[in-house]
Amino acid sequence: MLTEFLSLLCLGLSLGFEDEKKNETLPKPSFSALSSLVVGYRGNVTLRCQSHFQNVTFMLGKLQDSRYRQEQRSTGHKAEFFLTHLEPKDAGMYFCAYKTMVSQEWSGESEYLQLKVRGEKGCLRFALEAYIPVL
Repeated sequence: MLTEFLSLLCLGLSLGFEDEKKNETLPKPSFSALSSLVVGYRGNVTLRCQSHFQNVTFMLGKLQDSRYRQEQRSTGHKAEFFLTHLEPKDAGMYFCAYKTMVSQEWSGESEYLQLKVRGEKGCLRFALEAYIPVL
């Protein structure tokens, strides 16, 4: 009888702990580029998102386009997003977030990285849709 009570008590405490963890706010991930954020026409860049937790799903988003979203599951602490064949329309402010298996809620957004992409004629395109000629 006592062992059954203790088993149920432990089960209840562990379930309560999981519920508490679900409601905690996850810390923001760190976000960086592995190469320059100024990319030539049809160039490539790798963006890295890193969290304090393992076994998470990372998400890459773009500030100016709420429909833009890439997700990647990772067994480690980080994910790398490979952006290839970039064109001026891909320029903008990118961010990442993550969620754990327990929380299923997205963390806060990382700091933003501004990607600049050169056009065919060497002009840079910024997030504000301004074109600046390269001398």
